[in-house]
Amino acid sequence: MRTWSMFLIRNIGNARFTWNQLLDEYQKTYKLFKQNGYTRLKCNMTTFNTMLNMLKKSYDFLYRSESSSLQQVYRDLLNAFKKFFNEGAGYPCFKSKKHHKQSFRIQNNNNIKIKDNMIVLPKIGSIYYRTSKEYKRILNSNEIKINNVTIKKTEW
Repeated sequence: MRTWSMFLIRNIGNARFTWNQLLDEYQKTYKLFKQNGYTRLKCNMTTFNTMLNMLKKSYDFLYRSESSSLQQVYRDLLNAFKKFFNEGAGYPCFKSKKHHKQSFRIQNNNNIKIKDNMIVLPKIGSIYYRTSKEYKRILNSNEIKINNVTIKKTEW
């Protein structure tokens, strides 16, 4: 297996681990607040960013992941909670390793480049990507800005 594929697998696992740990910590904190008479724990970027920093101190292996992918995890979790509280969507659930949809996202901080059929990602390097001819033309012409890149595991 190539070294970049091991890096991708590690990032997928670390994103899932981070999601599950942040959700677990939020649930524990919510129970503590409820026991002490508070009715609602505020979900915001500062809370989840602090929780992520605490997780990184407890689990050194998270430092080997692409940092923006872990930050994207708490943004996604924050959006899931906002949908739960404001729109009546389902409560965010834990992610399973056996679930067929395994992925992570890398935020573009002007460090993602497109060259022909290759995309250059930070810490990973060049990877072949697939898309339609129309989108390739648009991506290569710099008509649009890439906000983030999603890496999905199918079969490697």
